[in-house]
Amino acid sequence: MTDADARSIVLRRYWQHLIELLLLVLVAVLSLVPGVLVGIAVVLLGAPRELFTVLPMVFVAVVALLGGMWVEVWYPYRHEGSTPAMRWLGLRIVTVRGGAPSRRDYLVRWLLMAVDGLLLGLVGAVLIAVTPRHQRLGDVVAGTVVVRRPVT
Repeated sequence: MTDADARSIVLRRYWQHLIELLLLVLVAVLSLVPGVLVGIAVVLLGAPRELFTVLPMVFVAVVALLGGMWVEVWYPYRHEGSTPAMRWLGLRIVTVRGGAPSRRDYLVRWLLMAVDGLLLGLVGAVLIAVTPRHQRLGDVVAGTVVVRRPVT
């Protein structure tokens, strides 16, 4: 891999993360609407008023958690190693040996996003920039690497 290819992948990975983060935030914020509606309905049915403030937050948390799992685990497992933004940017996830990652590999990558995302994602961004294979911590532990997707 040339230096230009490596820089291209690194920049695409940064864009990929930003695109997916913005999409997940948008979906989580939109989930406030059904959360508020359910909160209103529950309070009107006689539940304590505190539920009105708690239910929207629960909706957002559940949607963010499930949305993150869908984007980072289920979708790439079913779509040749690419998250939605990776597909748009021509990237995919493979094992360090070049094979298809397992569900466990995707789950490990997703769980370690909690560490990679520290300091507004700076931890993962620095690791991608300085590791030889341009891996974030989740990739290193899962034994995966992000590469350019072959043109089909």
